[in-house]
Amino acid sequence: MRGRSSRLTRLSGRTNFGESGKGKAANSHQQQVTEAPDSPGSYSTDSSPSTYRETGSPVVSGLKSGPLVCAPVEEGAEEKPVVEEGSITEQQLGLRQAEERLCRDYIHRLLKQSPEYPNYQYLCKLCSVHIENIQGAHKHIKEKRHKKNIMEKQEENELRALPPASAAHLRALDISIHRTMRQNGISEDDFGARKAVVTTMEEIIRRHLPACSLRLYGSTLTQFAFKTSDINIDVTHPSSMTQPEVLIQVLEILKNNSDFSEVESDFHAKVPAVFCRDVSSGLLCKVTAGNDVACLTTNHLAALAKLEPRLVPLVLAFRHWARLCHIDCQAEGGIPSYSFALMVIFFLQQRKEPVLPVYLGHWIEGFEVNTFKLGGLALVTTRVLTWPIFPLKSRLTFDLSKSVSLGQLWLELLRFYTLEFALEEYIISIRFKGLLSREMKNWPRRRLAIEDPFALKRNVARSLNSQMVFEYIQERFRTAYKYFACPQRRHGGGALRGHQLAKHGTKVEELDGETPIRNKEDGVKDDLSCRLTGLTEDESDKEDGGSHLSTKMGEKTLDTSLMDMVLSDESKPSPSPNGLLDSEEEMGSVTRQDVPSDHLHYVFDKMIFTGGKPPTVVCSICKRDGHLKDECPEDFKKIELKPLPAMTERFREILDGLCRLCYFELSPTHVEQQKREQILASLERFIRKEYNAQLCLFGSSKNGFGFRDSDLDICMTLEGHETAEMLNCKEIIEGLAKVLKKHTGLRNILPITTAKVPIVKFEHKQSGLEGDISLYNTLAQHNTRMLATYAALDPRVQYLGYTMKVFAKRCDIGDASRGSLSSYAYILMVLYFLQQRQPPVIPVLQEIFDGTTVPQRMVDGWNAFFCDDLSDLVSLASGSLNPNTESVGELWLGLLRFYTEEFDFKEHVISIRQKKRLTTFEKQWTSKCIAIEDPFDLNHNLGAGVSRKMTNFIMKAFINGRKLFGTPFYPIPSTEDYFFDSKVLTDGELAPNDRCCRICGKIGHYMKDCPKRRRLKKENDKDEDVKEEERELKDRRCFQCGDPGHVRRDCPEYRHLKQRAAAASGVPQHSGSQSLFLWSRPPMTQGSLSGSSPAHVVRNMGASQSLPIPQAPADGPGRTRQSSECVSKKLLIPTAVNVQP
Repeated sequence: MRGRSSRLTRLSGRTNFGESGKGKAANSHQQQVTEAPDSPGSYSTDSSPSTYRETGSPVVSGLKSGPLVCAPVEEGAEEKPVVEEGSITEQQLGLRQAEERLCRDYIHRLLKQSPEYPNYQYLCKLCSVHIENIQGAHKHIKEKRHKKNIMEKQEENELRALPPASAAHLRALDISIHRTMRQNGISEDDFGARKAVVTTMEEIIRRHLPACSLRLYGSTLTQFAFKTSDINIDVTHPSSMTQPEVLIQVLEILKNNSDFSEVESDFHAKVPAVFCRDVSSGLLCKVTAGNDVACLTTNHLAALAKLEPRLVPLVLAFRHWARLCHIDCQAEGGIPSYSFALMVIFFLQQRKEPVLPVYLGHWIEGFEVNTFKLGGLALVTTRVLTWPIFPLKSRLTFDLSKSVSLGQLWLELLRFYTLEFALEEYIISIRFKGLLSREMKNWPRRRLAIEDPFALKRNVARSLNSQMVFEYIQERFRTAYKYFACPQRRHGGGALRGHQLAKHGTKVEELDGETPIRNKEDGVKDDLSCRLTGLTEDESDKEDGGSHLSTKMGEKTLDTSLMDMVLSDESKPSPSPNGLLDSEEEMGSVTRQDVPSDHLHYVFDKMIFTGGKPPTVVCSICKRDGHLKDECPEDFKKIELKPLPAMTERFREILDGLCRLCYFELSPTHVEQQKREQILASLERFIRKEYNAQLCLFGSSKNGFGFRDSDLDICMTLEGHETAEMLNCKEIIEGLAKVLKKHTGLRNILPITTAKVPIVKFEHKQSGLEGDISLYNTLAQHNTRMLATYAALDPRVQYLGYTMKVFAKRCDIGDASRGSLSSYAYILMVLYFLQQRQPPVIPVLQEIFDGTTVPQRMVDGWNAFFCDDLSDLVSLASGSLNPNTESVGELWLGLLRFYTEEFDFKEHVISIRQKKRLTTFEKQWTSKCIAIEDPFDLNHNLGAGVSRKMTNFIMKAFINGRKLFGTPFYPIPSTEDYFFDSKVLTDGELAPNDRCCRICGKIGHYMKDCPKRRRLKKENDKDEDVKEEERELKDRRCFQCGDPGHVRRDCPEYRHLKQRAAAASGVPQHSGSQSLFLWSRPPMTQGSLSGSSPAHVVRNMGASQSLPIPQAPADGPGRTRQSSECVSKKLLIPTAVNVQP
């Protein structure tokens, strides 16, 4: 281990072990806490409390001697040289001494200030914080964050200073690791028993599914499993079967078999699975289907384990350590268990003398990080790795000619991830040689990143989404390395520590107050404070511990303490929470060479590794800490609702009238429908001048559920083209937008070519209706026809549809572009409820056909068949033996109760194409909160864009609506205001907008990619020259009328006077001069002129010939006249001068 001294610093070159990656946040915080720049004489060290001595040999800050190891500084930010002592003043000397003391706390003066913080003179390289002045630096030193980073830095330097382990030390580690493997790992007999379970299950399943087979994968196949680990089994199935079909049948098969018990399913997990327990062995089984990537990764790890005998004990020890520290639980914010195997393999590849080879690298021609992956591996029968892209072969493992002891590898593994590898800078990847930076894969630089060798886009450690858990893992690494790197006695309970500094020629002297000071003859700049207890941030501020960095305000000394870590005997209870004791009497007394191997003893103990401190629990749903996903407030769960009182006849009539009122008040009249058709015809005539096109209305204008102000949804098709396959829709939409801009009756023309369906939006001036034109949206036309058919079956369908749309709009949950559901989705919810009602109100139109085969009506690759014969449907409804006779008010309350009491959004899909309940697992929509299937485009989930927050908001509105509409109340005549009060329905809260763009309020893009912002920027760039001219015009001022923005020759008043003069002198006027004259005067003057005689008008016009041009006073300040002042001056002009003869 000593031979790796050249790699003491981290592989990244980054040596900031404080709060890395928080530079900007820390900077902004520090700007708030720093003070104003000091006066020149304010650098006195006597007036402010200091933790350092002013003597030439001050007490050290507990940091290791050697070169300064700090965070990287911005380019151009360097330390200023210290001035010569002979030429400095007393003030400069005090400043230099203060800065020297700050340097011991990693605070340095900048030679060139950062452009981002030009007024800040200092930089804390430990915390990556800019500091303005000396006072701010002293304040920063006292902060908990800086104290914590100092202690972590001190602890890290102590770990770096540990000498290599002796042979006896390594033998003790070997014994401990082998003992851990025997106690926790599976044996060959256990492996055989697990394979027998898989064989038994395969025989049972193949009786019912002969085309399927089972394969073993996971920790059992690699033999990295614990005795209590489950058995991972994957079902391979033909392509004719889907994963949901296979798992649903496997679930039923195992439930009906006596060899397996406790059969359950978890189809909402990221990897859906069936769980069961083998009755004979008691082992838990986890059955998945089509999990090919996991099987490939497992096969690779299994081949490595078979050829490299040291891999299994190392991985088992590493996994056991992680389990004791409780960092291997994904559900609580940890990382999956197989990621620890990848970490061990990565370490063995990155050693100075590698134990395992690396398979890919830049020596391969055409190598790319994101495309070359492991594949085509015959791992069990061969010792080579075959690549699928090039016919090359690489050795899977090295020969065992140079064997390194297991204990040494274990110690180096802990040191590698504790001190050497920059976890937040690079990705752990076992594919190729060299370090893979986060930038190469565009992964964020925070926490842990582990690449799956067969799924290159997957970060195995993505479940580690809390910085607190990541820091906890780092702390556990440091604690484990401390423990295993120091010799631990078998009996007596002490850690043998006196040898640590002897090899470096450094003495450790105990002085009064337990304060180690510098031994000047050693030539060492800093002493080591051998503190090996992992103190928390809160513990660092206690004054009675004797083992922390204490900062006393009234003293000028920095007290540091020496702590020794000892391990108590296994049979004796430990008086320390982490099993590590003080042992001051052993300092400087024993060396490693003096310790017999049988006196050293290591155990894997939870209290030693964690000190009784558990990790922070993090929810996998909302990513917040403090609770698990089962208790997440953002996860919608069915709640117990209070029963509603009985419906009274009077209240039922009120609800009936309310639902009818929604329809009659908001539905368009026949005249308004005709106006929409006229607008459509006018647009078609105009567009046909450029395109041989046909237009057709669809959507709310034609489906029977439209409002009076609903948009005009128009579908455009071109003659001679059945589909849009051979057309460039983007160019056509952009060309159509240019054509529509010429239409005088339209405004706000906006082409949107980036949407799933490109459209042109517009607004009709006369009616104020907005509309959009799309190309070949023919499937939507069939959808519109089917909804119109449903609306025509029963008037209650329309009444409920309008009531639902009003409810959604009042609660602000009816706009899909802002993260909620569309009005079309709510109509489907109404139809689904009416189909599922007992007895049903409407039939399922797509299930009404003659024969046993569904007729085919293919549109855009989907079957758009439905029964559209109204006469047959009416006769079918009239012939029903048990028709539904509920009133529309009862149905409305039933709808609210259905979606709040009966329907399970997590398990089922809202689908109006079939009567049978459809599960979310069958559609593989288990990750969505609300699933609403389009009746024709079966891959379209209308609820895919709804977040958990929005789902909770929608369900809260439904629950409040159930209570409001279900509790009899007899309001005043304004009934709709009582029942559709948004403050009551939403508890006065606003709809969530956390996913909305801050510019346009829509979802689906970030603010930097907002189309509105991009459009404005494009217009700004296009009109840059025009704006420059406008800016020049703003600087101009007319001295004729005094108004800004124009000069005299462009002044309307001056032009008017010239026309008068021309008329008086007999110059022929322009035919439009009189209208111009009348337009330029106020309305009251126009009226007076109309009643005046021609002679009087001529006289007034002639009077303006001698009108003097008003000049602003030369000495007086200029003043801008308001428009009203200009008008009054103009009105007074004819009476302010005399008429010339």
